Amino acid sequence: MISFTKLRWNFLNEVFVDSSVIVAHCMVGNKSFERLLELYKICTSPNVIEEAFYKCLYLKTESIEGKGGKYLLRDDYIRKKEYYEEIVDYFNVLIRELVEAESLKVLPITDEIVLHSIEVSWKYSLLPNDALIAATCKHYGIRKIATFDEDFKRVDFLEVLEL
Repeated sequence: MISFTKLRWNFLNEVFVDSSVIVAHCMVGNKSFERLLELYKICTSPNVIEEAFYKCLYLKTESIEGKGGKYLLRDDYIRKKEYYEEIVDYFNVLIRELVEAESLKVLPITDEIVLHSIEVSWKYSLLPNDALIAATCKHYGIRKIATFDEDFKRVDFLEVLEL
């Protein structure tokens, strides 16, 4: 777990953080997220938090059961809650502490962004959630995205940070 109070907040500009970066940090301790916090003011959106949380729960189910599946996850999340406690705690601490420290801005999704995401999906051949992320960045004037997802490289108004 990150100790947020020990990080040096030196914001040069804003970067949108995609779920892949959060998942990598939560599940395997990838340090890219911590490096981003040292350099940027980070932004994300509710759909990214939901996607990262779900993906971490899904991966945990795969590690417990040797296979995945949304119904298996649902059943295990009810019956084997203790296996998921670390992930739930991670997201509680991550979101709360970063928001309270004003180091993370969770950007609202508007009707306008949702409608624009359909056009973005078609233009850049992005699946709906990635299109919603790109449209959110465009709407708020965010030009940089931290992600391990190569699909964002097709979006001409976003700079994908090399992590």
